[in-house]
Amino acid sequence: MASMDYVRWLRARIGPEPIWLVYATALIVNEAGHVLLQRRADFEAWGLPGGVMEPGESLLQALHREVEEETGLTVQVERLIGLYTSPDFMVHYPNGDTVHPVTACFLARPVGGALRPDGRESLALQWFPQQELPPLPRWYAAMIADYQRGDLAAAFRSGAPGRPLRSPGETIWRLRERVGPATLVVPAASAVIFNERGEILLHRRSDNGRWGLPGGIMEIGERIDQTLVREVAEETGLQVEPLRLVGLYTHPAWTVTYPNGDRSQPVVACFEARITGGRLQADGIESLEVGFFPRDRLDELLDVRWRVRIEDAVARYPYAVVM
Repeated sequence: MASMDYVRWLRARIGPEPIWLVYATALIVNEAGHVLLQRRADFEAWGLPGGVMEPGESLLQALHREVEEETGLTVQVERLIGLYTSPDFMVHYPNGDTVHPVTACFLARPVGGALRPDGRESLALQWFPQQELPPLPRWYAAMIADYQRGDLAAAFRSGAPGRPLRSPGETIWRLRERVGPATLVVPAASAVIFNERGEILLHRRSDNGRWGLPGGIMEIGERIDQTLVREVAEETGLQVEPLRLVGLYTHPAWTVTYPNGDRSQPVVACFEARITGGRLQADGIESLEVGFFPRDRLDELLDVRWRVRIEDAVARYPYAVVM
């Protein structure tokens, strides 16, 4: 399913109402330090190349596909600049559609191909010196500003934190009412939380009875680090502060089929977080049990998708992992 087909498929079922979509965006910098901008066809502004991640591909696969389609270039990805999810960046398209974007912006270098606009999504392409950039939509301006700061750690606090416009679980419930069990690309957050002994907080999920990291699905109107704060409080009783983005976990091999047949390809922003308050207790709704466990017990309790996130958190890479 091509990305525009995924969007058309969704819109044919839900109409113009606000939804989240996951985007991969490239900040392409050449040897001279100039930034590649495209003149967009949808609302005729300058911006960065990229597009919607579709079911069955990872964020990095989406990035390479979209860049080649829109610019004719092949690129080498260097790192994740940041994750941009604030409601400040919500997009209202000329046709009435509203999107709360979940956008991963990557620093990339051109390594091949020939520069050419596709005439469909890109009307024009141009390299700009960083001190001579044209006016940009605020989300692209935030991405470039974060790149220029030069921090290897991925940004995630750009824009206001917002708050959910719907009750927890309502966004996915409304979608399922319209699309049934079909595969959806779903943005979510999870938390790696250590106690003073280096043990890791786990909860036993009510949907499948298995242990995992606390977290859940993003709601329309909130920034994804606030999703983490909300979900950890609901599931464990603890108040937490996200410290760093450990990684983005998007591979289609980790698509989930729930007991009722619903299929989701999660795009999980995993954060390391610290406890700031609250009292540890399972809510009895999403969490059956909660507790801290030593790392030597994780192999018996957790499947590989959880263990990978914890291993990446423990490794403390200077950059966010993307897979």
